[in-house]
Amino acid sequence: MGELWLVPVYSPLHDPRRVREVVSGVLAKVSGLPGYTVRLWEPPETSGEGDALFLVVTGGTERRLLAMVEERGGPAILLAHPGQNSLPAALEAVARLRAEGHYAHVVYLGEEGSAALEELERWLRVVAVHRWMHSAHLGLVGAPSEWLVASSPAPALVTCMWGPKVVLIEMEEFLARLDEVDPGEVGLVREDFLARATRVREDSRAGTAGAREVSTEDVDRATGREVSAEDVRRAAAVYVALRRLVDDYRLDALTVRCFDLLGPAGTTGCLALSRLNDEGVVAGCEGDLPATVTMMLLSRLSGEPVFMGNPVRIDRGRETVWLAHCTVARRLVTSYALRSHFESGVGVAVAGELRNGPVTIARIGGPELDDLLAEAGTLVATGHEADLCRTQAVVRCPAAVSSLLDWPLGNHHVLAYGDLVREMYALCNMACVSSR
Repeated sequence: MGELWLVPVYSPLHDPRRVREVVSGVLAKVSGLPGYTVRLWEPPETSGEGDALFLVVTGGTERRLLAMVEERGGPAILLAHPGQNSLPAALEAVARLRAEGHYAHVVYLGEEGSAALEELERWLRVVAVHRWMHSAHLGLVGAPSEWLVASSPAPALVTCMWGPKVVLIEMEEFLARLDEVDPGEVGLVREDFLARATRVREDSRAGTAGAREVSTEDVDRATGREVSAEDVRRAAAVYVALRRLVDDYRLDALTVRCFDLLGPAGTTGCLALSRLNDEGVVAGCEGDLPATVTMMLLSRLSGEPVFMGNPVRIDRGRETVWLAHCTVARRLVTSYALRSHFESGVGVAVAGELRNGPVTIARIGGPELDDLLAEAGTLVATGHEADLCRTQAVVRCPAAVSSLLDWPLGNHHVLAYGDLVREMYALCNMACVSSR
């Protein structure tokens, strides 16, 4: 949010009185945007601070619009209204701007009710996310996992295409931080996860004092193991160490080669990534940079954490896709259990009960990171299958059922609440334009 300049652009051939009426009406309308202060730009003022909304008051303004957008740079939002040949001028200008490598979009103000303001809010949010991505820092802790054969782009490509500066952090540095964590801080994180979990089943062989058994249900027949208080302590220590890296490197996001923690740390990163996502630090798994960038985009658009998972099942008849992973932000779930990590039986996973509702499934990919899959669907259930990662989202999404198989971009996909498909394609178009 912040300051907006309304920049009227009009031809001297048109009636000055009518021009003033249009400008006054639009200014009154857009001043209702929540969280923004809208000011009218008039020479000799400049619109250097804050975003500019170019109001196409009349026709015959195309070349002046081109010059103003060229001078300002960056994505441009053009406002068109129903009279004075405003809309055709805006369409002509946007077509030329895009042909010349500028990203521009028309918001039409002729719709009834609040639809026009909602559309304007949508595109202001898209522009803000695009700008934020070019100031963000994304930490890569360790290298991408070796099985991510289609998901290990060069960090320079990530920066060139999408904006974030990739900060390379060796796993050895993280392990050194892990040895230095404050036991008191670790204890607080451990108790927070234990206190809020609806189920924590202690490994009966661990003999660790302080672990509590909330359920006697045998929920882990596959590995024969659940978690102890010591397991939760180790997992909490990973969070504390990662949080230090976030603070020291001023990271907005990170992704971790988390399977490398199994040996030297005796745990996983699932609990740590859950808490970081809750705190607004986008945290992805397995060193997957494309998936983590997708998380950054969707999290910033939706204003809440997102879920990264493996597409593990597709049911064409029911038109459903299952996404599963062993971590989820607690802000996304109605309740959660603490389980062991699915593949290894080591450490602590978060098994959450996701809330149902409209969602978007998305992923960026391709050799140049300029491909995008983004489909809208409905989360209809949380799965509880024993042979899958612990948090399981069942999404009815007919388009994704075909897209995932016909043109896959990789393994991990990201789920966000709300229909954000248009916004994601707009951001992808912006990224393609700005990377030229």
